[in-house]
Amino acid sequence: MDIYIFLLLSGIALLTGYFFGRIAEKLNLPAITGYVIAGVFLGPSIFGVISNETLEGFNIINNVVLGIIAYQIGTELWLPKLKKSGKAILTITTVQALLTATLVFSLVYAIDGRLWLALTLSAIATATAPAPIMVMIKKYKAKGPIVDTVVPVVGIDDMFGVVIFGLFTSIAVSTLGATVLNIESALIEPMTEVILSVLVGSGFGLFLGVMSKIFVVKLEKKEKYIAYLIISLSSVLISVYLTHTFHLSNILTPMMIGMVFTNFIKKEPFEIQEAAISNFSGPFIILFFTLAGAQLSLSVLVDAGFIALLYIVFRSIGKIGGAYLGGVLTKAPRNVKIGTGLSILPQGGVEIGMLVAVSSMFPTNEALLIKTVVLTGILFFEIVGPILFKKTLEHFGEIKISKKPLKQKERNASGLVVET
Repeated sequence: MDIYIFLLLSGIALLTGYFFGRIAEKLNLPAITGYVIAGVFLGPSIFGVISNETLEGFNIINNVVLGIIAYQIGTELWLPKLKKSGKAILTITTVQALLTATLVFSLVYAIDGRLWLALTLSAIATATAPAPIMVMIKKYKAKGPIVDTVVPVVGIDDMFGVVIFGLFTSIAVSTLGATVLNIESALIEPMTEVILSVLVGSGFGLFLGVMSKIFVVKLEKKEKYIAYLIISLSSVLISVYLTHTFHLSNILTPMMIGMVFTNFIKKEPFEIQEAAISNFSGPFIILFFTLAGAQLSLSVLVDAGFIALLYIVFRSIGKIGGAYLGGVLTKAPRNVKIGTGLSILPQGGVEIGMLVAVSSMFPTNEALLIKTVVLTGILFFEIVGPILFKKTLEHFGEIKISKKPLKQKERNASGLVVET
C-alpha cells in the first residue's frame, strides 16, 4: 500500500472513529462501541472505504497498540496488591478458562458432531481481549475490587489461551489427517512460547527499572515525563519486533515489561510514566478499534448460522459461570463473583491472531468455517462486551460521575495537557 494512501485512510479512520465515539457517549454507550461501529461503516460491509487488502497494511499499528495496552496491564500488576488476592485471581482465571473450553467443546461436539471444529472453537473461546477492558478502565478512572480482579485475570488468561490453543488445534488438525499429532507441537511449543515471553519481557522490565533508578530519577519532573515516555515506548516497540520475529506472545511479553518495571519504581515515577504512555496512545487507541471494526463483516452473521450462536452462548456461560464458580471457591465478595465474568467477555486482537494461525494450519474449507464462526463471535463480543463491562462497573459503583469542579491543568514538557 502506498504510504500516502496509508496516511489518508489513517486520517479518515481516526476522524470517523472519534466522532462515532462521541455519539456513542452521548447515547450513554462506551466510546469503544462507537469506534467499532465506525469501522464497520468504513469497512467492506458497508461503504468499503477500507478494503480487506488495505487492512493488512495496518497490522503494524494494531500490533503496536496491542503492545502498549498489554504494557499498561502489566503496570497495574503491583505485587503487594496481588499477594492479597493472588489465590483468588489464579483460581478464577483457571476455572473460567477450563469451564469455557469444556462447555464450548462438549456442547458444540454433541450438537454438531465435528471433533476438529469443537476443539478449535473451544480453544479460541478461552481468550479474552485486554484492549477494551484496559482502555475503559483508564478512560473512566474505574477503581474497585472488580477492576483489581479483572486486570490480572485478562493478563494471566493469555497464558492459558496460548497453551490451550496449541494443544487443542494440534489435536484438531491431526483428526483431519493433515498432520501427525506429536507432543512437540501440541504442548512443548506453546509452553516454550509462554516461558520465553515471560523471560524476554522480564528482562526488558528489569532494564527499565535500572534505567529509572540510576538515570531518570535525577531529572526534573518535566524531563522525567519525556524520559519515561521514550524508554517505555522504546521497550514496547522492541518487544513488538521480537514477538513478531520469534513468535512470542504479543500480549504476555509487553505485559511482563510493565509488571517488572512497575514493581521497581515508587508512586511518583509510576504516575509520571503512566501519564506519558496514556497521553501518547490516545489517538492510536481510536484508530485501533476503528480498524478492528473494519475487519468485521456483517455477511458472516448469515454465513455462520447456528454454530456461531452456539459459540456465543456457551462462551458467555463459561466465562460468567466460571468466574462466579471461581469466586465461590475462594469466597470472593459478591460483586467480584458476579462482575468478573460479565467484564471479561470482549474478544478482538488476540483471537484474530489465532485465526491467522488457523489459516496456516487447517485445510481451506475448514479454516474458512472456523474464521466465519469466530468472526461472528468477535462482532458480537466487540460491540456488546464493552457495554456490559461499563454497565457492570456502574452498577457496582466502580465508575463514578464526578461532580467536583474541574482540576487545574498545566502543560507538560511535550505540550500535552495533564491534570495536576
